Amino acid sequence: MWAGGLLLVAGVVLALALPSLITGYLRRFVRSDALPPLLETMIEARLGGATTLSPPVWSDDTAAISDVDIETGPGWQFAARSARVAVDFGAVRRGAWHLTTASADEITLTRLAPTEAPAESISTESAGLSMPSWVTSRIPKTLEVDGFDCERFSLLFGAWQIEHSRLALDAYNSASSGGRFSVPGSLQNGKLLTPLKLPNQKEALRLDVTSAAFRLAEDRLQVTEAALRWKDRAKAALHGSVKFRSGDWQTTVDATQVPVSEFLSETWQPHLSGTLDGKIELTGTRGSLPQWHADLALKGGVLNSLPVLDKLATYTRMERFKRLVLDIATATVRPNPGGGTRWEKIVVQSNGLMRIEGTLTLLPGDLIEGDFMVGVTPETLRWIPGAQSVIFVEKHPSGPPGLNWARVKIAGSLASPQEDLSSRLIGAAGMSLILDTPGAVVNKAAETLVKPILGNDAAKLPGQVLDQGVKTGTDLINKVVPIFGK
Repeated sequence: MWAGGLLLVAGVVLALALPSLITGYLRRFVRSDALPPLLETMIEARLGGATTLSPPVWSDDTAAISDVDIETGPGWQFAARSARVAVDFGAVRRGAWHLTTASADEITLTRLAPTEAPAESISTESAGLSMPSWVTSRIPKTLEVDGFDCERFSLLFGAWQIEHSRLALDAYNSASSGGRFSVPGSLQNGKLLTPLKLPNQKEALRLDVTSAAFRLAEDRLQVTEAALRWKDRAKAALHGSVKFRSGDWQTTVDATQVPVSEFLSETWQPHLSGTLDGKIELTGTRGSLPQWHADLALKGGVLNSLPVLDKLATYTRMERFKRLVLDIATATVRPNPGGGTRWEKIVVQSNGLMRIEGTLTLLPGDLIEGDFMVGVTPETLRWIPGAQSVIFVEKHPSGPPGLNWARVKIAGSLASPQEDLSSRLIGAAGMSLILDTPGAVVNKAAETLVKPILGNDAAKLPGQVLDQGVKTGTDLINKVVPIFGK
């Protein structure tokens, strides 16, 4: 009977001591040279590719690993330098691996070409782990990480790069996530390098990363919010996602206060000022060109110091044309199916003067095609013979009231655009000089068309214009009426 009691006592003592024995055994194993090769095998089995870990150097329960290099089958390369991990071995008793501290001085994540599909995850036994059965049956299955920090994080995704940002990942618990890796994180500071090059920029576009919030999962990265800055005042808010296996991605960018001068050639920079606000939506997949469209608005836009504006001011007797304030300037831009870009829903308005609505297609080879409705106030046409009665007579029910409308076609090239309004104005003016009330029309023509070109003396002889007939009148008007740059 005493033997049975002794066995019972021994069993109780063993049951009480077993957690400590298991914890001690696992602590010794984790700190041994056998762990790095086992971890390499397990990571390779889970992710594919190749894994190399430097031997950890332990100080109490904190391990310092100088180099971690992982290349995955789906095409990612992960490199960490000066990594540190602190383990709470007391959590083994409740069935968890608990990392109280995890950090690295530097991490670089690079997108590579995919190699092969990752292998299925394997158990510790099939990975070659040799332990007593009373230990392996009690190895923790739960992973708990209090958080992760990296001082210098870089991401290389083709021509897109994030440089030297501070990375922080929130706490992760595999038990509460059902074993599926998904953890929120953030970036602070750093640079975003893009392959985009603006017209007057010698280098590709570089943006400052103010902050970013995201969620990293096994199969995707979801950026919930990112704040970017450029040229001090320009700001952008970005959100989007990328799927690791398929390469599908999408992003939306809302930009404000972008200097329009950065998009203009040196010739145009002195003539157009203002800032751009816009929303750009992009989608793509691996191996294909991205699809995109942008809604743009020019804020505080002003056109000035242009010969065409000076001519408009002379012909219409409205000095406001010399410094044309653009109260509205908006458009939607997208790729053109035949190549180039298509500008749709164009609206340009200067209150009290004019409004332009329509579409413009920029084709390969700098060719252009445009279709516009041009609306002007009656006062603008007052001093141009025939314009109000012959040309600006189109109906535009959806346009704002109080304007006279004409349809205008544009073709040719960016270097030499051609439009059909000038020739129609010339014809209308010539007909008006012949058919309308001679005195009123000729005096009007003398004041607005003849005097700016031929001077006061010629303007005093308006009858000579009529005497030379339609041809001479048309030739004269042809010198001064091509307001829109034929």
